[in-house]
Amino acid sequence: MKGVQRACAVGAGLWLLSHAPLPALLSVRVHERPALSLLAVAVVLGVSAALLRPLLGGPTRLRAGPAWAAAAVAPLSGLAVMPWLPVEAWRTYANWWPGATQVLVVALVVRRRRPAALVAELASATVVAASVLRAGVPDPWAWIAALEQPALLWFSAALGVRVLFDRTAREVERYEAAAARSAAAEAAAAARAGSAAQRRADLDLGALPLLRRVAAADPADDAGWAQLPRAAVGLERGLRDDLRARALLDEEVRARLRAARARGCAVDVVDDRAVRGGDEEFLAGVRRALATVLPACTDGTVTLRLPPDGRSATLAVEAEPATTAAVAWALGARLPADLALDVDVDAVGGSLWAELRGR
Repeated sequence: MKGVQRACAVGAGLWLLSHAPLPALLSVRVHERPALSLLAVAVVLGVSAALLRPLLGGPTRLRAGPAWAAAAVAPLSGLAVMPWLPVEAWRTYANWWPGATQVLVVALVVRRRRPAALVAELASATVVAASVLRAGVPDPWAWIAALEQPALLWFSAALGVRVLFDRTAREVERYEAAAARSAAAEAAAAARAGSAAQRRADLDLGALPLLRRVAAADPADDAGWAQLPRAAVGLERGLRDDLRARALLDEEVRARLRAARARGCAVDVVDDRAVRGGDEEFLAGVRRALATVLPACTDGTVTLRLPPDGRSATLAVEAEPATTAAVAWALGARLPADLALDVDVDAVGGSLWAELRGR
């Protein structure tokens, strides 16, 4: 329980104790039906405690039926007390119910049951007015106004508190939304900066050494010169991977992509999703599957693609039958058992088609 909740609970408890059971007990001899007064005290205390449960961590939402039932307690407690007291006791604590029932009314207002709270106050005012007018006291409207002071004070204060709570909640929601947008913008900026830094690092590690090799190469050296086109193609494919399918790459996949291409296999990794992001567990599974099959690729072409809907991934292999068989075996036997993927493989001769779906 938070400090504010604890303070409100203690205040409500002290108010109820000082305005209901103690006055009722002390005025037993004044009341013509003391058992009726004590029964009304017990009901008011019980219903008020039930309505104040959110202060102890309970839900704040209140259904209409219980709200209207609680609203009926206020005027009924008045009928159980006021008609059975002498007129001279109406402005004493013996007539405890106009004040004690206000905790109940406030709880209804704060829990967003204003109509029920208003009806409770109007019905209570009717009980007061009927009793005063029936008794024929002088200046009856002064009596009614005096007895209705707690209702006017508590009901208006409860409405103000509810409005303040609602406004504060809207402001907090607005600030939290602004903070979330700011955090998302910062994360996006950090991701862009990280991506740019990674690409610069890739260029430093890949393109610059290759350009130096080209600048220093001797066309007369047939063996060295012939290796440069393959190295350039491998570098181009690696840069294209980062541009088109960064979500499917990690250090292990990058290393195995380079090794497969060095063995003569043409590997393409493509992310055609309309919306990037999505299920990271599924993407992690696809990366592990790709890292598992790449060591078996020694020739031909291999294409891993995420379609626009992003719900599955496809793997297409066109290679020698031995390579296709090795890839099919790796998909069927070497994938980790805890991988959250279902894999369908269709391999005929040198062609293989596989679909990877999240479980």
